[in-house]
Amino acid sequence: MIQTKPYESEAIRAVTGPAIRPGGLDLTRRAARYCRLKAGDRVLDVGCGTGVTTALLNREFQTRAVGVDLSVVLLTEARRCDPDLPVIRGNAVDLPLKADHYSTVFCECVLSLLPDPARALNEFCRVLRPGGHVVVADLYQRTAGSTDSGLTGRGCVKGAVSRDVSVQRMVAAGLVICLWEDHSDLLKVLAARLVWAGISLKDVWGKACSPAAGKEPFRPGYYLLVAGKGEQSHG
Repeated sequence: MIQTKPYESEAIRAVTGPAIRPGGLDLTRRAARYCRLKAGDRVLDVGCGTGVTTALLNREFQTRAVGVDLSVVLLTEARRCDPDLPVIRGNAVDLPLKADHYSTVFCECVLSLLPDPARALNEFCRVLRPGGHVVVADLYQRTAGSTDSGLTGRGCVKGAVSRDVSVQRMVAAGLVICLWEDHSDLLKVLAARLVWAGISLKDVWGKACSPAAGKEPFRPGYYLLVAGKGEQSHG
């Protein structure tokens, strides 16, 4: 039984690797190229965890990325691995950062964990420069006609919503959808690896993963989304 938060569990992280999400850093690179990140761009990595995205963007794309996270456990590891890595402690729904400052905001496998994702998206939009992008990679609800997961517990899928709801939240925050890609195959691969390692998916998804009365069985998916501030859709 996983007693800590799933993303802080050493057993789970031994399977996922330091990125702690489906697909590792492949979707990070995909999004960075899509957003045409270049040397010197100011980038914010919300929910940076151990700082692997922050480090990758600075190393491979020469950006000036900064990571922010609430987890003392993960930030401590990030600083232990690289004392010079620019990571700070902060809340996604109340970012301690100035407005209109970043060209891109990354939020990978974090939004569905937040108690108020709509407020977080408003914060992302606030710190984003006009013409900038928000990158979200996260779990979503694939069950047709459902607007929420219908699950109980505190696992990773508790806050998963449908594609339509995800898009509506972006639009409400003042963002325009530029790209949506389904990458549920990466979630299936990770789920299989967790089971193979002897980790119950209930420990990852949540304490109780059965749907609420009258709802269809929950089918999680995984997506990559890019939205722009003050831009027209081009994808």
